[in-house]
Amino acid sequence: MEDVKTRRAEYAEQTRTAVLDAAARAFAEHGFAKASVTGIATTARVTKGAVYHHFAGKQNLFEAVFDRYNEAAQRRVYDAFANHPVDPWQAALAGLDATLDVGMDPVAARLIYIEGPVGLGRDRWRDSEDRYTRRNVRRLLQSLVEAGVYPDDLPMDATSELVTAMVTRIGVALAEAPSRQRQAVRDELRLALHRLMTGLGRQT
Repeated sequence: MEDVKTRRAEYAEQTRTAVLDAAARAFAEHGFAKASVTGIATTARVTKGAVYHHFAGKQNLFEAVFDRYNEAAQRRVYDAFANHPVDPWQAALAGLDATLDVGMDPVAARLIYIEGPVGLGRDRWRDSEDRYTRRNVRRLLQSLVEAGVYPDDLPMDATSELVTAMVTRIGVALAEAPSRQRQAVRDELRLALHRLMTGLGRQT
């Protein structure tokens, strides 16, 4: 009996994963407004009933996809930080590079930066930006202040707000860049971002 329950749970998880994968492709390719549960179910090779068994509706499904990609992006940034345990400045640059790499993924960038405000609504999308991007940015800035790279009187709230806005706009720019130009756009944005971050350490 226990084995039957285990197989049932495994099948349910496989179905949920297939739906999430299909939904991510649909939302990125067609946008939240035009993507349909019917199309997602067909791509996932499940019934619409199976989709609704796991998700209350299209918006609930989008939220799950959105959180999935944001959490994966956050893990990527944290892993980049962890690769430089004794050098906060290199850790910060690695974290920013990891964020740029997320923007290079056409599905992740489209879901997080373009479709996010549409599928969640602006207020909920901003809440998500606070939970993921701004929290990472504040952690990065605080580590640089503690290491003496940035001055103690760095206005943390205002600087976090500004850097978060930059990161978000970078994500939008990469999401909207033609595929053939995306690498060149990333390189220019990386150079500009690094110079701006370096400039925060200079006191006038």
